[in-house]
Amino acid sequence: ILGSRRIKWNFTKFLLTADGQRVTRFAPITKPERLFDRIETLLK
Repeated sequence: ILGSRRIKWNFTKFLLTADGQRVTRFAPITKPERLFDRIETLLK
């Protein structure tokens, strides 16, 4: 996040594919509702 590779806090969120590949990472302050569209796209 913002160029950092370290996980800064335990609420950092990761979006993964069904086979466990990382798609993207979200900051701890990102509300789960903001992930819905990205999750729905991966499920199609």
